[in-house]
Amino acid sequence: MSDQPLQGQSRRIFPGKGTREAVLLLGSAAVISAVAILLQDQTIRLSLAVSAITLVALLILLQLRARFAGTRIDPKLVALFPFLEGDSAPSIVVDPDQQVLWANGAAKAQFPALADVGIVASVESVMPDASGLLRRLRRGLERGSMSIEDVAVRQGHARFALRSYASGQMLFRMEALATRGGNGGGSGSVPVLTVSQTGTVLSMNDALRRMIGIRARDLTAVFVTPPTDTASTAEIITPDGHVTVYLQQTSLSAGRREIAMIPIENLSSVHDLKTGLEELPVAVLKLGVDGQLLQANASARSLLSIDHIDPDMNFANLVTGLGRSVRSWLQDALHAHHPLQPEVLRVRDRTEESFLQVSLMRSQSAEGPVLTAVLHDATELKTLEAQFVQSQKMQAIGQLAGGVAHDFNNLLTAISGHCDLLLLRHDQGDPEYGDLVQINQNANRAASLVGQLLAFSRKQTLQPELIDLRDTLSDLTHLLNRLVGERVSLTLMTDPDLSPMRADRRQLEQVLMNLVVNARDAMPEGGEITIEAKSVVLDNPITRARVTLPAGDYACVTVTDQGIGIPQDKITKIFEPFYTTKRTGEGTGLGLSTAYGIVKQSGGFIFAESVVGKGTAFEIFFPAYHGQTVIPTESTAAPPERPAATGDGVVLLVEDEAPVRAFAARALRLNGFTVLEAENAEAALELLENPALEVDLFVTDVIMPGLDGPSWVRQALALRPGIPVVFVSGYAEDLLSGEEDPIPNSVFLPKPFSLKQLIATVQTQSAMRDGVLSVKDAS
Repeated sequence: MSDQPLQGQSRRIFPGKGTREAVLLLGSAAVISAVAILLQDQTIRLSLAVSAITLVALLILLQLRARFAGTRIDPKLVALFPFLEGDSAPSIVVDPDQQVLWANGAAKAQFPALADVGIVASVESVMPDASGLLRRLRRGLERGSMSIEDVAVRQGHARFALRSYASGQMLFRMEALATRGGNGGGSGSVPVLTVSQTGTVLSMNDALRRMIGIRARDLTAVFVTPPTDTASTAEIITPDGHVTVYLQQTSLSAGRREIAMIPIENLSSVHDLKTGLEELPVAVLKLGVDGQLLQANASARSLLSIDHIDPDMNFANLVTGLGRSVRSWLQDALHAHHPLQPEVLRVRDRTEESFLQVSLMRSQSAEGPVLTAVLHDATELKTLEAQFVQSQKMQAIGQLAGGVAHDFNNLLTAISGHCDLLLLRHDQGDPEYGDLVQINQNANRAASLVGQLLAFSRKQTLQPELIDLRDTLSDLTHLLNRLVGERVSLTLMTDPDLSPMRADRRQLEQVLMNLVVNARDAMPEGGEITIEAKSVVLDNPITRARVTLPAGDYACVTVTDQGIGIPQDKITKIFEPFYTTKRTGEGTGLGLSTAYGIVKQSGGFIFAESVVGKGTAFEIFFPAYHGQTVIPTESTAAPPERPAATGDGVVLLVEDEAPVRAFAARALRLNGFTVLEAENAEAALELLENPALEVDLFVTDVIMPGLDGPSWVRQALALRPGIPVVFVSGYAEDLLSGEEDPIPNSVFLPKPFSLKQLIATVQTQSAMRDGVLSVKDAS
């Protein structure tokens, strides 16, 4: 197809010009004939007579050519002429030689000089760069049969479309958005209205006013049931009853919609489905009482992935319902007397999932009752819905896991803490000493499992640092080789130009160990596990597993096994906590959920691909870090010397969990501290109202009923500045790092903590206060 802009004159749609040419030729022939009669020279008379006859013959040929030219238009285009002639948008048909074959009334009115100046010059009367626009539209046809572009024109905005046909002919259409109903003054044959996000009718054209007989204020005055933004059909309320229409909806700014309506009976009266609807951009088909596919236009056949209609083809064999069966739905649609609601169906025999939104209308034909169905591709809508559902599910599970972990940490703190207190009163020779050690060890194991729940809920404490994956994998190889055993071989491949990344080294090693252990368990007969680390550069965003991976540089780690694989119906659940395909007792179902949480909390992405019987590959993408090579530590000062084994001072302990508060108070008192207890923040502030009460340190839970830890501490420090704080919580330190104004002289102690950890932290903070006071006094 030539890249030259559309141009050329008409020899068919402007008969006035053809008539002038005929009159000119006929007049010339008459003059020549008259001169020949007056002359006496036979030779000259013969020559003039031949010239006159030639002009008449030329006139006849031109008339025949003009008449013949009228038959050159593609029959598919001719079938659309009744629609286009009543359309308020200019439409022009051209042939492969850029000659104008036909134009509707709107085109003739909009471009009166079209026959003389061509399309480019005509379109330039409404926009400056018409040549560039038409060139872009022509190039767009290389990617499909339709090319559309919305541009600003002198009178607002317009939508230009160019469609090609098998004959090489093209249909050019200019749809002025303002005249489609945006200003309410259009008088086109298609009813149009503009509606706000809340359903208020902002404007409606004359065609719609004539149809419904009123000036509507909201959609309930126009439609039996207000349509959604994805609806394809609806019923309009008119003085003569309800009228079913096709909907063409366009999204505008600020949540507004423009709705154009085509009455179904108008379509049926002009052409049947085999002709008039064949080229419509709306997918339409007709069904018999038993679901037999009677007719389907090109758009419908494309959505259903069929080339033609067989006599025994049934709609129920082409699609499947997501709830009830398609046959039951069709029967209900034939006999129900209430308005029919659209249904979403899945297309069968597709390599990839494809969904259709189907709207049905009842009608009568010569053969009896039939159903007319309008189809819309709902694949993207269902994909977005699945993404939202998966996101909501993972978020809900994460919140549940975090809440469970928080409560378990409180219980484990009390269990391990009181166990530590008992161990202080027993030595290794006591019979109960071994039992207490077992209780302590199992409490620590439980704390490790709770830590995995926190990892999934992304509420654990991370200490990110600059990491070179080559060094990390090299250091971890020895341990991984011991984990996989003798029947499994481990292969490590690294990119020499691997990009650095930021992550918590300890947590990253846990992710890799979890993946390698899973790969080992998937190969009971042995095999090979491959770990590959490489740099990946994405020039454009990509979507995998309903997740969009932004463009950029990544450090990618792939763990591949040759195991039994994961079925496709289970692979979407593998990152959920407690979900496992292993037998009872062989796994907790927390390994992959932990890996998922750590990767997400580190800003990365993790994907899984598997083929049953061939193996599984896990890919992890970490954003590459291009900052400073050396990341400075938070403080370069030498750590304070550990104070004596016993401490002194007054500690205000604020903890809403009574068992945790009891353990912490006893532990601090045994080490020489005076402890004031408060079960909530309000009680703590009430104690501090006594000016005679001296407090040297605050130890407080972060999450409590009423005021939380940071809130009450800020109020207390306003009256008693300089007091150090120890925050404790079963959640992560992220709860504190999100504070806009960090609390000075504060540290975080995660639950569950042991007696030794509590005392060491309190003594360190007490020493800090002593150092602050000594400096103040010296000044």
